[in-house]
Amino acid sequence: MDGNGRWADKHGKTRQFGHEQGSSNVYDIFLSCVELDINTATFFAMSSENMNRPREETEFISILLDNSIKKHLPDLLDNQIKFKVIGDISHLPENIKKTIEHAETVTSMFTRYKLNIAYNYGGQWDILNSIKTLLDNKLEISNENLSKYLSTGSDFPDLIVRTGGYKRLSNFMLWQAAYSELIFLNTLWPEFSSKDVSNILNNYKLIKRKFGKVD
Repeated sequence: MDGNGRWADKHGKTRQFGHEQGSSNVYDIFLSCVELDINTATFFAMSSENMNRPREETEFISILLDNSIKKHLPDLLDNQIKFKVIGDISHLPENIKKTIEHAETVTSMFTRYKLNIAYNYGGQWDILNSIKTLLDNKLEISNENLSKYLSTGSDFPDLIVRTGGYKRLSNFMLWQAAYSELIFLNTLWPEFSSKDVSNILNNYKLIKRKFGKVD
């Protein structure tokens, strides 16, 4: 979800305002996905590298995360949507960790729709964390086992969309993205809309995915 800061600059606003607009767009876009029967969506809110930004910015974004979870939890429950935060949240204040834990617990039984927020997430961290789990439990290091113990489990993205104009994954789901379709848009995240979701899905349906095989 790239482009919050540049969108704010474009409108003569503060970076905090840009992050507020970007945060408010997440659940609307997720509902657009649900309406199109996309059952799992992961929103890359903060990368491991983003945590090196000024402390006031990272703290502000963590508060936005906390507020957003509290705001949308009743709707998650009503619509039976499973919620999860993937990434290293160990540094977060205890009250925010409790908010995340509560939301994950009370939605854990739902299976049809899944909303993931990647916060302080990195694909390299995810792979190393999975390998460490395998070694600690004396399990065979194989493709299947490594995939199983990633933060996403067996959910691998069919499609990855990056807004904001840059054409790189920036450490997002490096293992999981091996055969994902990639789309890079110049649109800044706060301007990304349900119409964009619909257009992307319509174009995705035209792609013949062969996974290295022949017809």
